[in-house]
Amino acid sequence: MTIEVEARMRLIDVEIDRYDWSTFECGCGKTAAHLADDLRLLAEAQSREGARALRIDDHALIQSFPQEPAVPVAAVLMAALSGDLAVGARVVCLDLLLRLVDTDDEDSAETCQSIARQGLWGLYRDLWSNTHPDLVIYAYLVLRVIETDEERLRTYRDSGRIQLPDHLAD
Repeated sequence: MTIEVEARMRLIDVEIDRYDWSTFECGCGKTAAHLADDLRLLAEAQSREGARALRIDDHALIQSFPQEPAVPVAAVLMAALSGDLAVGARVVCLDLLLRLVDTDDEDSAETCQSIARQGLWGLYRDLWSNTHPDLVIYAYLVLRVIETDEERLRTYRDSGRIQLPDHLAD
């Protein structure tokens, strides 16, 4: 196991361990105690299909309404995104993060946005990487919600390095 993978796993474990998941009501109707292991599996997933199969979104959100574990899930996603995830897992994390920062519950959305802003430069790294089109798109969409410096985001977007679909090049 490389140092980066070991560090990422420790970050995720520390962030997961900050919460008593059994005190949260999960989107599945049970306690969220199972989410701790599910989030670890998400970080270890080697494909988008494997990451999506965990259905963490169904536990943190019901449609666009955040459930009790939404904010802790956002924090764990940011810890996961700080490390070296497989592209598929990274895309799934960013997809879920987008839905957590842009929900129908303003309080939850604002808290998740604040959490995501703490990892702003990691999101710019994903945007700038051009590793995978979906990775770039989701990083950009999250940044559109959380970035308070619109000029900075516009500068990166218009740099010529980032490949975005025409409908996002506003």
